[in-house]
Amino acid sequence: MKPGRLGRMLDTLFPPFVETRREKPRDMIYVAQERPDLYTALAVGATHTLSALMLVIYTVIVGRGIGLSGTELRGFIALEIVVMGLTTFLQSRTTRVSSGHLIVHSPSLMSMGAFIAASTHFGIGAASGGLLLAALVVIALSRLLPRLQTFFPPEVAGVLLVLLGLTLVEGGVQRFTGLNEGHIDPASVATAVAALLVIVGVSVWGNQRMRIFAVVFGVAAGLVVAVFAGKFGAAQLERVADQPLFAFPLSSYRPPTPTLVLAAALPLLLIQIIASLDSFGAGVAIDRLNDEKWRRADLPMIGRLVSCHGIGVMMNGLTGTPPVGVSSGSLGLVAVTGVAARRVGSVAGLMLVALAFFPQVSTFIIQIPLPVVGAIIVYTAGYMLVVGMELILSRMLNSRRIFMVGLSLTIGAALLLMPELRASVPPDLEPILASPLTMGGLAAVGLNLLFRIGISERAEIELAGPHAAYDATEFLEAQGASWGARRDVITRAGAAVGEALEALQGAGLVEGPVKLRASFDEFRLVLILDYAGRAFQLEPVKKMDLSALLTEEGDAGFEDAMARMSSHLIRNLADKVSSAERAGRAELRMQFSH
Repeated sequence: MKPGRLGRMLDTLFPPFVETRREKPRDMIYVAQERPDLYTALAVGATHTLSALMLVIYTVIVGRGIGLSGTELRGFIALEIVVMGLTTFLQSRTTRVSSGHLIVHSPSLMSMGAFIAASTHFGIGAASGGLLLAALVVIALSRLLPRLQTFFPPEVAGVLLVLLGLTLVEGGVQRFTGLNEGHIDPASVATAVAALLVIVGVSVWGNQRMRIFAVVFGVAAGLVVAVFAGKFGAAQLERVADQPLFAFPLSSYRPPTPTLVLAAALPLLLIQIIASLDSFGAGVAIDRLNDEKWRRADLPMIGRLVSCHGIGVMMNGLTGTPPVGVSSGSLGLVAVTGVAARRVGSVAGLMLVALAFFPQVSTFIIQIPLPVVGAIIVYTAGYMLVVGMELILSRMLNSRRIFMVGLSLTIGAALLLMPELRASVPPDLEPILASPLTMGGLAAVGLNLLFRIGISERAEIELAGPHAAYDATEFLEAQGASWGARRDVITRAGAAVGEALEALQGAGLVEGPVKLRASFDEFRLVLILDYAGRAFQLEPVKKMDLSALLTEEGDAGFEDAMARMSSHLIRNLADKVSSAERAGRAELRMQFSH
């Protein structure tokens, strides 16, 4: 193959990095391409590093769940921190497979259960092989991800998050209460309650900067109570002090050889596809933070971001560690600090990698008392349940979607609440058929595809008479529920169509009925009012002077003022508006970002 042809193929699969033109928002101090001074980069980078390190407690939970302890668990955690740092560093670079943004990667909560199940039943090597397969699929699909949103709408992600929250409850409450042979440990409860109260209190009543570190404050409070309750003290600190100052992570944990076991790989693959859609949302969020005049998603940048996510998961597969994902906390820190410079991402990534070589850091995280860990899990479970329900209800529901959500949750809950169902599953298929998260997720994906049969992405209705606006609203409500559109978008669209119909009829521009044509995809809703008559004159985008409109004299002046007001309202309700006239027919086109 000629080099030129190879280069063209590379450009097609992984286009070179191109800096997007953006306008700096007023609230941001540094945007992606700007270079803050070294002190700012170090200070903000350290803040992101601390925030990410607190989430490493989930890696401790995974490590203990698959039977690791002592120095092996310490090395397991250190390798996870290395992968977090390398992925964060790569994400901040301007390459073909990175976004060039400040996006920190941390342990993925969504993947915890699947990784533990695969490792427990088939070994860590099988889990590693499943992650390698998932990483390759995510990288391959990174350019096609926008098209996959139809198959993985928010309701599917919501079902997964609800089931994930439910699966965390048992282990979290057991650690929270110190439950052992039917007896609750009061010291454990006191420690866990202190940690949970502080986490919730800071999350509810703290300012924005404090809320980002709610878990840090909660752990600190839990440790203080644990000292008085005898759950944490000199013995734990002595274990930390006994660790060497410097050590290579691979010296205490040897990653197993990856093996491909489909029963182990399938749940991990499904969850990573969902996680890549989460990365898609993170890409939209960071893009908006960097651009005052943001209008639409920067799909090439998001494709590179997802490719980097896949590379991070591949490193997890090679090191035998649980998957990393985009940290939503880091996006919150970007908004709070006003610093989105990619240089800070490079600093945070290097800091994480460096800390992985100091065993005392990993060992201290391991020594956090189980009741404190239980408080964090209970907090996480509650958060996951609510976020999942919010995702499910973020879209309009019709009978198809109600059954999809209801049946999927029922399948997952049945496996969770009825141990005899899990016990009857063949051992080789247990990670799939006995997993509430996997079976509920597969049911959600399958039912979503099944119930899409017969749904058209285009629809139209003829509007006439005094109830045209009401009929249009009813039509949009029905179609919105069928499409699974966001309720706020359909509400805005209904208001815009009603205003447009009133303006067209009031100005005498319409001759006969009006045809409303609607088309929808996961990114936009397009409405076209097609009618015989003259085009609606759209006012230029400018600030409206209401006092000037009210001083218009005569009927003609009043009608002109009302037409201008309608034009202004329609422009504010829709994201894009245009009008045209040809051969005696006119159309008003309105587009709404979704």
